[in-house]
Order: sequence, then C-alpha cells, then structure tokens
Amino acid sequence: MLLMHSANKFLIRPWVLEHHFSRFWVVLVNSLPNFLEAVVGIIVLTGIGLLLKVCFFKALNTINNKTLLSIASVIAGIYVITQELKIHNLGGRNVYDPNDLIASIIGLVFTYLLIYKKGILKKEGERELAIQKTA
Repeated sequence: MLLMHSANKFLIRPWVLEHHFSRFWVVLVNSLPNFLEAVVGIIVLTGIGLLLKVCFFKALNTINNKTLLSIASVIAGIYVITQELKIHNLGGRNVYDPNDLIASIIGLVFTYLLIYKKGILKKEGERELAIQKTA
C-alpha cells in the first residue's frame, strides 16, 4: 500500500497532470490516496481487534470475526468520512472534494467485502481452534 501511494504521489500523479490526461485519470490519481486510506484503516483496525481478541480471549470470545470486521469498518468509515467532510482535520491538509468522498466509500466497501468474503487470516473455526490449542 505504501509503495502504491508513493508511486502515485511522486511518479504517476505528476506525470498524469503534466501530460494533460482526461478528467477520469486526473480524478483517479488525485483520489487514490483516499481509497488507500480507507483500505489501510479497515485492515489496521481489524488487525488490532484480532490482537485484542487473542490477548483477551476469555473476555472477547463472544465476538466473532465478522462482528469484529463490522466494528472496524464502522470506526474506519466514521474516521475517513468525517475527515472528507472536514469535520476534523486529523489526516493533514484536506480539501473537500466529492470524488475523494466517493473514493473513500469505495475503499471501505471494497475492503469490507474482500475481507468478509475471503476471511480473516483463517476460517472462523480453524482460527478459534488454533487459539484454543495455544491457550
């Protein structure tokens, strides 16, 4: 993700803007960081949730991975959407652009569906069995 963001920021975006590409490509390279921010946000928050679940297995055993993913997605969604609407400015100098908001929402939905369909590390039963064996 970092490599993709850096390539976009330092190579692709300046090249697209300098060579006067169509509006579609300009919007794409300008909104890609918002898409990536949403993707990374859900992945990081899901990872933190899984870590907490492993560390506090007995207390958090009732929360399944799908619920954990939903909680992480809602928190990431609140953060990126309120940032795009300029309710807060924790991510740096942000300028409101509806295309950025759309890219953030696409990133949130894409990542949620990808993790929901493909799972989180291992399938639910296998993961819980692995945790029980180590406990």
